[in-house]
Amino acid sequence: MKTRFLSLLCTALFAAGILLGAATASAHGMTYWEATLVLDDTATGGETRLEAGKATLGDARRAIVRAGLADDYQKKDSSGDGMCFVTYTFNGAEPFVFRAVTGAKDTRDADALTVTSYDIMGQSVRTLGGLRVGKSYEDIEEMYGEPSSVDTSDDGLTACTYSFDDKAAELTFDIDGAGIIQAIKFRTEI
Repeated sequence: MKTRFLSLLCTALFAAGILLGAATASAHGMTYWEATLVLDDTATGGETRLEAGKATLGDARRAIVRAGLADDYQKKDSSGDGMCFVTYTFNGAEPFVFRAVTGAKDTRDADALTVTSYDIMGQSVRTLGGLRVGKSYEDIEEMYGEPSSVDTSDDGLTACTYSFDDKAAELTFDIDGAGIIQAIKFRTEI
């Protein structure tokens, strides 16, 4: 009887520890997967995912076009300090910017370069967790808790930045005075 009670008690404590550990992990941070973007694909009726750290500039370009958000983009190249910087800017109904950074001697086509940062200023693109421009910042805090840092700019926007524990990257939400997301920005170190 005593052995059975101790076994039951240990099992209950183990289960409680797992539940408390899971609640603590989800309440204190955002996982890197939240930086994955989701776009509706108007051609297939499905969706396209642009996974942070894996999607290329070409993937982003094709996804924006398939989602019907823009047909054209502006490409800008620059280099310095042994690095090459490529930016694709989409100025359709909603503005989007995707960037890649690589070594200056990299001869790959720009479409093949991995996206190292993005700026989303339209409501048609969402993160994997469903966060998008136009939603309330309270939704972010409810899902992920307090940001790693907060900075208010001269234009009245507050940048709430979440750093990732497992990657040298961060996701920033620009919030207006009413608490509404105005932009989502991803940055990663190369």
